[in-house]
Amino acid sequence: MIGRNLIAGLLGAPALALMAGCETSSASNPSITEKRSAPNVYDGYSEAIYDGYERSSFYVPVRDGTRLAVDLFRPTLNGELADEELPVIWMHTPYNRRSYRGAPAAEAYPGYALELLPYGYNVALVDFRGVYASFGTNIAYNRGEWVDAAKWDAYDITEWFAAQPWSNGNIGMWGCSATGGSQMQALTTNPPSLKAVVPMSAELDVWPFAMSGGIPRDVAVTTPGTTASQSMIARRDSMAVPVDGPEAEALLEQAKAEHKNNIESVGLVYFRDSISEATGLEWWNVSSAHTYLDELKAGKTGVLSVANWDEAGTRHGPFLTYNNLPKDNTKLLVGPSTHCAWSAVEEQTGFDLVTEELRFYDYWLKGIENGVMDEPGVTYFTYNAPEDEAWRQSEVWPLENEVRTPYYLTPAQTLSTDEPSNDGAVQTELTDSPRAQTITVLETEDGLMFETAPLESPTEVTGHPVIHLWVEGNVPDADVTAFLHDLAPDGTATTYQMVGRLRASHRALADPPYDNLGLPWHPHTEASEAKLPANEPAELVFDMFPMSYIFPEGHKIRLQLVVGKVPGKDDSGSVSVLTGGDTASWIELPIIPKS
Repeated sequence: MIGRNLIAGLLGAPALALMAGCETSSASNPSITEKRSAPNVYDGYSEAIYDGYERSSFYVPVRDGTRLAVDLFRPTLNGELADEELPVIWMHTPYNRRSYRGAPAAEAYPGYALELLPYGYNVALVDFRGVYASFGTNIAYNRGEWVDAAKWDAYDITEWFAAQPWSNGNIGMWGCSATGGSQMQALTTNPPSLKAVVPMSAELDVWPFAMSGGIPRDVAVTTPGTTASQSMIARRDSMAVPVDGPEAEALLEQAKAEHKNNIESVGLVYFRDSISEATGLEWWNVSSAHTYLDELKAGKTGVLSVANWDEAGTRHGPFLTYNNLPKDNTKLLVGPSTHCAWSAVEEQTGFDLVTEELRFYDYWLKGIENGVMDEPGVTYFTYNAPEDEAWRQSEVWPLENEVRTPYYLTPAQTLSTDEPSNDGAVQTELTDSPRAQTITVLETEDGLMFETAPLESPTEVTGHPVIHLWVEGNVPDADVTAFLHDLAPDGTATTYQMVGRLRASHRALADPPYDNLGLPWHPHTEASEAKLPANEPAELVFDMFPMSYIFPEGHKIRLQLVVGKVPGKDDSGSVSVLTGGDTASWIELPIIPKS
């Protein structure tokens, strides 16, 4: 078994009766191995046979002749290579196939695939075209796999692995963030040998990640051919590692020479249907998995979609993936901690991601009937739950028993389940918007604070809160950010990226092109943009990132609203948040009743 046996501590005693594929050892025949398979528990189905590995590195050409750099790790026993045909688990990466933060990428990159090798798996990493040691040119760096020239690279590499004599023909993929996104891209082309993927913190719709609510992240924009762009390319090239062989260094220099034409950044693309000047592409549609939803739905690949609660931007993706792909081959896993930080999850809770990967890959790549797909489709962590109830399971997301409960904003800046009977307003001056980095919206002390009374009992919020906000003012636009906090009696405020955002001029609503879980969906097109009407009420409706959090008894639920300046727009003036009557503002919380 990988990791510690914490089934009772993680899922509670009832989980012991629900474990799929369990076989109890016989007292009369102690040679019978006990088989146990449940979240974070895996015994008796898969043994660690191999005690080492051999690494080799080489180029594989794809259909247009571009050569991609590959590192391959094959298991060994007593120094001898495995003589059986084994599955291949590989990662398609823009972040250097050889190293990650000073350690071997196969070992240290989230997903930690090298830990699976002793159980009878080949592991491989492949540099994106146009970066590090691979030949070719790259567009948009860590999203380069979506462009036509590169779109079929993962397909070709997958099928190459499947055809090798040391492969059993069943191929899986692993990785988090951009390397989770590369798995989503691979799914859109449906390689026949791709049997299982574990995309962690990957988007189905890239817009909420890059332009949350129409508000751009703080990103460096480098114009192609500029010194800044060339320096970023040169920095990666300096860390590139050659493949094996006597001509390796010469080949690496040839590959680097092709990188000079890379388009490092697509620039700021403000609307869903805008054309990126740097690429000539309608970027958000080209680079978003949901554009290829028909292809995704047609796939038969097993998908374990993974997220962390304490990340922004990428957090929506796995929930949308789970609800839009076929349920018979898709699962959802959500843990605490920050973006891709599953080593921290194990330290905090004992839950080992590698155990889940092994169970999933064993089923899809080796045909081991361990019951993993018979379990409830969603496994998730709830903050502040009792230790033996913190990890939970559900057949569906959102939870069936959620009670959508409105908490109204009042002129006294409280939150109340009682709707205000009279009109009211709370005024605020525009402030600087909270900064948004890749996977974090930074907290600020600015804005309006609305608080409940101290809670009379623990209150669980699991699901997607939705903000209904009426505003009125003398500004043409504003960037609104909503934070939800757990406010302790001593004044300490806690949040785990419990946040939602919307640019007021992007407030138009439309029908989504995919299952958006019944949440408000904004087209974010140039045609749907609308300034705020001067001194007239306007409604902003937007969802917050999903969450699962128990607010303790005696604590308060606090909603912080930051009405921020829009860069480049007139930032003078004020906005009133309206309360009561026909323009009542509220936050709708998914409350889970006590069982």
